[in-house]
Amino acid sequence: MPTLPSSLNEKIASLSAASKSWQEMADTDRLAKIRQCRAQLATLDMDWVPDNMRCIGIEPSFPDEGKNLGFDPFLFLATVSGRFDKIAEALEGKLKVGEASSIKLDRQLPSDGLSVYDMGLAGQSAPSVNLELWADPNGAETEESSAQTAGVGVVLGAGNQNFLTAVDVIEMVFVHKKCVLLKHHPLRHFMAAPFKHIFAPLAEVGAYAQCVDADVMGAYNELVCHQSVVHVHMTGSGATHDRVQAALQGGGRQKQVLFTSELGCITPWIVCPGTTADGQWPETSITDHAQMLSAAFKSSCSMNCLSPKVLVLPSEEVWPQRKAFLDALRTALATMPQPPPYYPGAHDRYAKFEAEYAGAEKIEAPPLQQSHHALQKAQYEQLGQKLTPLPSLLVDVGTIGEKGCLNYALKNEAFAPVLAIATVSCESRESFPMAAAQAVNEHVFGTLSCNLIYPDPKDAALDKVLDALNYGCIAVNHWAALLYSNPLGVWGAAPGAYKTSDPGSGLGFVGNAACIKNPRKAIGYGPFVNKGVVMAGAMPYILADALSIMVAGKKFAGMRVMGLLFRRMFGLLKPMPGASCGGFGSGGAVSQTQSGQTALTSSS
Repeated sequence: MPTLPSSLNEKIASLSAASKSWQEMADTDRLAKIRQCRAQLATLDMDWVPDNMRCIGIEPSFPDEGKNLGFDPFLFLATVSGRFDKIAEALEGKLKVGEASSIKLDRQLPSDGLSVYDMGLAGQSAPSVNLELWADPNGAETEESSAQTAGVGVVLGAGNQNFLTAVDVIEMVFVHKKCVLLKHHPLRHFMAAPFKHIFAPLAEVGAYAQCVDADVMGAYNELVCHQSVVHVHMTGSGATHDRVQAALQGGGRQKQVLFTSELGCITPWIVCPGTTADGQWPETSITDHAQMLSAAFKSSCSMNCLSPKVLVLPSEEVWPQRKAFLDALRTALATMPQPPPYYPGAHDRYAKFEAEYAGAEKIEAPPLQQSHHALQKAQYEQLGQKLTPLPSLLVDVGTIGEKGCLNYALKNEAFAPVLAIATVSCESRESFPMAAAQAVNEHVFGTLSCNLIYPDPKDAALDKVLDALNYGCIAVNHWAALLYSNPLGVWGAAPGAYKTSDPGSGLGFVGNAACIKNPRKAIGYGPFVNKGVVMAGAMPYILADALSIMVAGKKFAGMRVMGLLFRRMFGLLKPMPGASCGGFGSGGAVSQTQSGQTALTSSS
């Protein structure tokens, strides 16, 4: 049996020694630390960005159609800065419910149902979308917390998104009041340097330490079962959850350690015909909603916990435009560039769906990068990474709940570009939304997030459907991913769904910065017609670069943005890879040397 390396024992001992003072620290002192961490973003070296591109299968020396070299750093900076800022406001006592606040108790559902809090606009990522938090103040506790116990928290980093790991650390440190040891995911070891920089103010007081996967030397059980560890949080797969759970049980630590998790979900995308105009959609709406679904599905090659995995529709008898919508979706899937299938094991999982569905439909699309520009070799072959393109795979499961329904795609998460098409039987357009909610609750794996396309006005009928849907986050007329970055909402599996032996989508929420008692779900509501959430094209490099400067809080941000625009206007900054790194400052621009190797060049 492996033993925990002495270097990690020393880190945990140091964290443990500081844990009581950190747990008892006054909010004013904790606020000072979160402000210091936030300020670190302004001086963050961006030289991790090229490694991040290679990790997801993109060659950073050349442009890609998704403009990921600009967008990925912006997404990381925006999400992390937003989390710091909102938790800081909470520590300052600014996030209160009431007339003088933007947070208000809006209504209560009938028959002493859930209380609905209006949290304000969801944010710039989701224009015209309003965020609600549904809670049961008098019900059972819905948020797992270790804040009352001093000790060490272990965070097992996510493999697919850097910002997920950062948020998990921030929540563990500032919400659960733990001194944290972060173990980076083996795909993301290059994030050790930026995380060390961001969380340096915490490390100074003994509240943060980290290691890469190789540092553990296989002693994973010993890490989570260490006597000083009182909380473990992970973002990942059910299989990893089961290994951690088995380790805690085998080590006799299951009662001493709070184990929270965010796991997978076969995310529904429910399309309701509606009753407006007798359920007849304009052609533009069919195109826009097919485009939005395609963009959500293809993001990160469909390798997110919230990637749409089952499209839920009524029959053609109930919605005559069903075929038109599916045709528009096929067109969008065929024209939108296909990202590399970078996540290890994707090809094997994809093959299992091919075997289960002999009549599956493959839809080819242009790659993000042309073959002569694309990454020629997977960076993580030792972990099972392959970059051979995978086309979108559509599998028809039949009618949910009926004999003959091919359930494999409803019970197994692909984490690959596979989309199930499912029918829900109902008598009319009016009855479809509730029938679909009942079908996905009963027959589809997971309770993390759900997407509902709803053309009719927001009313009591919609409230009934949203109340019935057993998911931690529900997005109406947009993709749920646009809600994650708002800390006033919650993100996690539906409360009450977790079992040790059947973890589903995990246990516990992140978010709820306003500390509303017993939240049960976050709801984002946007209008049916909303071009701002269609995601029809990639964010331009110049815009991503300018926004990165602003959200990071760099000194003289306005002047830096003006300088960036000036250089672009006069052709002094190439409108291709490296804009995010170069315009942001310290990281430099990515260029290609004569030998073909990637280099970082200063552009300050």
